[in-house]
Amino acid sequence: MRSITLEQAALFAALAMVLLAGYHLVDNWALIGSAPALVLLGSVVPSLVWAGFFFAVHRSSALRAAAWIALVLAVILEAVIAFVRFQQSVNYWTPLGNALSLSGWLLRIGWAVFLILFARIPGQIWTRRIALLLAILSAPSALSSAYSAFNNGIGFLFDEMPRQALWRALITPVIRTIYWLSQILFLWTAWGEPLRRDPVDAPFARLTP
Repeated sequence: MRSITLEQAALFAALAMVLLAGYHLVDNWALIGSAPALVLLGSVVPSLVWAGFFFAVHRSSALRAAAWIALVLAVILEAVIAFVRFQQSVNYWTPLGNALSLSGWLLRIGWAVFLILFARIPGQIWTRRIALLLAILSAPSALSSAYSAFNNGIGFLFDEMPRQALWRALITPVIRTIYWLSQILFLWTAWGEPLRRDPVDAPFARLTP
């Protein structure tokens, strides 16, 4: 059986991010009227920026630019919004996990380091080690979301859970599970397969076996 390539994993991650952006837009629709900037910049925009980054990796083009854009708009900007919401004691979920959780902030730092290394030295061993570390940090969240999706799915089948709870109890953990699995698959593949550059970015690349 042929292993999954980095480009294929990146495509899956990009599609998961588009799905996540749609989820955030629907889930926060009622809040857009009162705080559109916080809702859009804290969840929808970062998800779409991440999707653009993963699509760039899938196409193996403009990787350096995509990495810097993701660093600024999908990590730093999202972290600023999360910090503002943190000061307001608002507990909400972002493309990098729960805004008030320690794991979420560790992922922000880890992804920032990964993107910087990705833009500068994609195939270097430390870039791949950071990818592996991020995959390990993401695993508990993936397991938790998958458990919630499975447990609540069984509940809807056999325990007659109210249909009004379908969005929050089942659809939400399913989407988060898809998101986390796509992240882990991309990071795991990035660890095992040296990241490549397109010819435009070749002068910036220092690939190692």
